[in-house]
Amino acid sequence: MLHLDKLTLSALEKKSTDEMSKLKSRESDLLSSPEPTILNPGPATYGHFRNSRSFDMADLSQVMHVANSALELAIATRAFKDRQGLTNEQLEMGYVSEDLKHTPLGHACVEPPFCPMIPDRYRRIDGACNNVLHPTWGAPFTPYSRILPASYHDGVWSPRVSVVDEEPLPSPRQISTTVISDVDSPNHDYTLAVPQFGQFLSHDFTHSMDMSFTNGSAIACCESDGNSMLPPEATHYACMPIPIPENDPFFSRFHQRCMNFVRTILAPSHECSLGYVQQMNKITHYIDVSQVYGSTPEQTSELRSFHAGKLKVFSDYGRDLPPLAKDPEACLTMEQGSACFESGDTRTNQMITLVVMHTIFLREHNRLATVLAHLNPHWNDDQLFLEARQILIAEMQVIVYKEFLPTVIGMEAMDDFGLHLKRGDRYSVDYNPQVEPSVTNELSAAAFRFGHSTVDGQLKLYGPQKMEEVIAIPEVMFYPARMRHQEFLDEILSTLTTEPIQDVDGSVTDQLTKYMFRGGNPFGVDLAAINIQRGRDHGLRPYNDYRELTGLPRIRDFSEYGPELGEKLRLVYKSPDDMDLWVGGLLEERAPGSLVGPTFRDMIADQFARLKKGDRYFFENDPSINPGHFTMEQLHEVRKASLSRIICDNSDKRLLSRQARNAFRKPGVPGNEFVDCRSHEIPSLDLTPWQE
Repeated sequence: MLHLDKLTLSALEKKSTDEMSKLKSRESDLLSSPEPTILNPGPATYGHFRNSRSFDMADLSQVMHVANSALELAIATRAFKDRQGLTNEQLEMGYVSEDLKHTPLGHACVEPPFCPMIPDRYRRIDGACNNVLHPTWGAPFTPYSRILPASYHDGVWSPRVSVVDEEPLPSPRQISTTVISDVDSPNHDYTLAVPQFGQFLSHDFTHSMDMSFTNGSAIACCESDGNSMLPPEATHYACMPIPIPENDPFFSRFHQRCMNFVRTILAPSHECSLGYVQQMNKITHYIDVSQVYGSTPEQTSELRSFHAGKLKVFSDYGRDLPPLAKDPEACLTMEQGSACFESGDTRTNQMITLVVMHTIFLREHNRLATVLAHLNPHWNDDQLFLEARQILIAEMQVIVYKEFLPTVIGMEAMDDFGLHLKRGDRYSVDYNPQVEPSVTNELSAAAFRFGHSTVDGQLKLYGPQKMEEVIAIPEVMFYPARMRHQEFLDEILSTLTTEPIQDVDGSVTDQLTKYMFRGGNPFGVDLAAINIQRGRDHGLRPYNDYRELTGLPRIRDFSEYGPELGEKLRLVYKSPDDMDLWVGGLLEERAPGSLVGPTFRDMIADQFARLKKGDRYFFENDPSINPGHFTMEQLHEVRKASLSRIICDNSDKRLLSRQARNAFRKPGVPGNEFVDCRSHEIPSLDLTPWQE
């Protein structure tokens, strides 16, 4: 490890301060410029920004403070790299890992939280102090971890280039139109609950935010008409726009040559040292249902009713829906009679099926609080809220490890990575304080985006007798007003638990590659292209590096994909070692018993091993580990949890009275028959073990 002397540190601090001052001055100039440097509401690309932004200005202030600190360290790293003649490989391997907290650069380090000597019984809303030795692990506004070191062209932040000639990698849009197809390949073994619950789950532990101006305005990287990129003098440093080829088979009709793309907000490393940049996760990294409760005490306070332990609701003629959003830009329209909702996550309204998930889990919290209040009338609001939250988190963890993960990665990976829950009268002692639970960049920016390939471009709504309506997915993005229709919730829940997914392969529906976030526009943005560009923004290494890590041989020639697909790949990539992780992962043949190929399977398994073994408050941990442990009787009950039971207990019960036992698997077949929701064949939690 290289030691930094005081003189060097002072020089680096001056360099980073001067450069930051120039960047902020330039940003002020862009904000006051008559040029279209601000992206205003209207175009589809604003929908992409709406999906990542924070609507709370106080929250934004904290985010910006952390992001600016990380940028200062990145500038200092570049200066030190040039000064010392370091190689990219030396930065990748952590050659400069000195803690800067007590140096002239220490002002860029984030202060750790104060943790009490006696740990709290309930996990903190902000996830901090879970690990006594590393109190910031898993907390919001902290960096993603990595499976492999980042790959940047300059070793710090500039996107990687081709290994052949160091020229820029091909346009993600060109890769999307050449390699990614729209082929109908339904997989009737699994239901649409898989991708929808997967999205809901991902919003529990990963939220990357696009950089913005300090006042929260969105950054424009393209001319307002989309015909070209902005000139260099009008371009923000966070811009990384996606070029659209002149002969694009779809966007050329609208004379589009530029798709807006802004880089992810950064965060200093936990160690606060020089090195390549790290991207910020805005929310807690744990499975703690933060998408319902929020990731800061302020968010949670806004969502609580402070009555009988319950969360706020919008009572819609006797139906409890999530509370109405206060921000006028949260949805496409807030006209009278329309509805736009609020939860612990700012992406709630992105998809109406996501709102449905938020609704049933919100109702489940309030249902639990109601039963607990009946059993313990002497409990106050705080105790009812915290106990109901603790139970709901446990239910979520049970559903993930008992139902969702075996469906996605298969039993072999569950065995190999030790992901099975305990049975009988047994607590878990798997907790390891050396395991960092933080979400990996590879999972957030690539592997967990496998679900985009499973999405059907249309929602088929079934009424009491027959199919009534088919809705294109873009028509209900940021427009969840249909939630107010009396039968809609049950219709969607029936659709999610009966309709098949699409296979995980090199196919993504046109609704996501042409019309994503389109609103009232004739075209949208390309989600596949955004996924590819996001991987490059986050410094993900080429697919081959991860393939080799998984134990598979490197792809040496595109002919290994066969003549047709191999030729398509050869048209866009100069070498197999240029291939993006998200593309390569989708193109793998499925691993036995898994929905995904071996590389994505192992990345997902690795992540959920971290989230289980690195979480002291994981629901089944032994009393010697978990300060808020359940009694053995309580543990028996929470292990009964299932998504089907959550649906049965919290639907509107207008059209939905039956469910298959496993909501993720094909229903109505031997072993997964439809049963009445009142049946004990879908076990219910008995809360009497919580009675005092």
